Amino acid sequence: MKFISVQSVVDAYNGFQDCMTNKSWGYLALLKGCKNCIHPSVPYEIDLDEVSRFLENIFNLSEEKKKYESGRSLYAVFSNKWDKYFNDQGKRIPNIYDVAIWAYRRSPFEDSVTNEDILHKFAKEFNIPLDIISNSFNARTKDIMFSDTLYSETLLKTKLNSIGVNVSKDNIDAKKGSVVASPGEISRGPFIQTLYAGLEITDYVIILQSDFHSLYGNNIRSNNNKGRINYNKYSFYRSYITAIKSKPFLLLAGISGTGKSRIVRELARACWDEDSIEYKAQKPKNFEIIQVKPNWHDSTELIGYVSRVSGTPVYVIGDFLRFITQAWENLDIPYFLCLDEMNLAPVEQYFAEFLSVIESRKSNEDGTITTDPIQKKSTEDWYRVLTAELTGGNETLRNRFLEEGITIPQNLIVMGTVNMDETTFSFSRKVLDRAMTIEMNEVDLYAGLDSKYERIGKLDSDMLIGTAVEGVDVYADNEEVCNKVLSYLQAVNDVLNGTPFKIAYRTRNEFLLYVVNNLPYNLDEKGNEFSEDEVIAIALDEITSMKILSRIEGDDTKIKHSLLESLITTIEAQLLILTREEKKIESISVAKLKEMKERLTLSGYTSFWS
Repeated sequence: MKFISVQSVVDAYNGFQDCMTNKSWGYLALLKGCKNCIHPSVPYEIDLDEVSRFLENIFNLSEEKKKYESGRSLYAVFSNKWDKYFNDQGKRIPNIYDVAIWAYRRSPFEDSVTNEDILHKFAKEFNIPLDIISNSFNARTKDIMFSDTLYSETLLKTKLNSIGVNVSKDNIDAKKGSVVASPGEISRGPFIQTLYAGLEITDYVIILQSDFHSLYGNNIRSNNNKGRINYNKYSFYRSYITAIKSKPFLLLAGISGTGKSRIVRELARACWDEDSIEYKAQKPKNFEIIQVKPNWHDSTELIGYVSRVSGTPVYVIGDFLRFITQAWENLDIPYFLCLDEMNLAPVEQYFAEFLSVIESRKSNEDGTITTDPIQKKSTEDWYRVLTAELTGGNETLRNRFLEEGITIPQNLIVMGTVNMDETTFSFSRKVLDRAMTIEMNEVDLYAGLDSKYERIGKLDSDMLIGTAVEGVDVYADNEEVCNKVLSYLQAVNDVLNGTPFKIAYRTRNEFLLYVVNNLPYNLDEKGNEFSEDEVIAIALDEITSMKILSRIEGDDTKIKHSLLESLITTIEAQLLILTREEKKIESISVAKLKEMKERLTLSGYTSFWS
């Protein structure tokens, strides 16, 4: 047996620059996952694990590759120009041998293997007939050098670095870049996520998360709601789902016993298939609940602290830090932390580090979101011991912690339950500005009697894990929608001018993200369709309550009846511009303002919090 030499591999990588993009490799991985010859307009089930393993094996440069055993599939329908994709992507047509060498850079070959053998192997395994290869690629032959042993990934990193590849991390892309996400990750990696996120790909293939026939039947009919990806089954939980995607820090407010902590657990459960062990578990592994104690005045109970009692510094690990590590180890799965009765202690004190770090979130070109560390790195021995204990044998994750500190992963969702009474603390504006607030005061006494679990439906990670952090991340692709949001916000802010409740850029960004994230949810529970303006109006009404009304509190020297009345009038008028009179929505923010106005009249003091 023999292997392609490291020099030939490096030459191949250099050879496909400017012609095989990240999307090209993602497309190639999809073809490999089809396991059959490609025919236009025929639905294919694609083995996601096959796709992930292929990309991981060639673009991850560590000796130990991440394993993928999800059992999940994607579904694809290729167009009649599917074979032209590789011609249309780069500045020039890629050489098939550069592509094949990189694709098989770790594969063993018989001693007698020839270039023609490799080409036939490639054609069979990637489901591209030889005649299409000759038309879609530059088929000029290249000399391929072989070795009796497989080179080390460390040697390859050194060689790639010499031609300008950024190998500061173990994961690289097709453009000489270093990336955070594992290459095989579907929702965050630079190959598949960027592929299906682009509109141009639909000229070559339509990619679905569900079986084509289950969604569309055997024929596509126009004006048929059955022919759409159906979001209406999530409509009851829509505000939770889209709020999480917009900002993964929520406050659930309401009277005791309304199921606030339960909904967090059930959202975590809904990330699993119904026949899985985790779905049926009392506590799915992606859920953790921490009861807040009244005596918490710093982060030692949550995050941890360095103890020097024994003379040797030792880090005492908090539950939150352990859960953060678990989330890092499973980035494709949303992880839910529930802080139960969050305001039994002053949130600004025991949660100060998180409140700071959540505002450092930054979106990157590869679809990942990074933050400042919640636990800064240290050169002291206690930190090395800490990272080893947290990560076990996961050296890749440990090295990340050693290099960057312990940061917040993109898939971590923090939800706090809130009860307002004489035993609890009120929230400062610092907390409210950073969180999405949802009220849960409505009670349906007939609900929850026909099933042990909430019937949420399967939640894929893309529905919960956002890739946008600021308004600029969504504005260019949704300019018309965003301008309607800004017009509404400007009108409301004009009313708030001169008060401490006036909003700024952070709130603007969250308004834009929330409205854009709600756009796919354009059907009600019965399947009736909302217009885009109706969807915008409903979302604006909800986030007005979440982000603006939740900050309004004070006595009648601080809040005048006229302010609340002006807000009611302005919100009603702005929403009516979007919906028209015949589609007027039942505004939750207007109802809340009327409740607050009545409370101000009766007691001389009012607040969003009941």
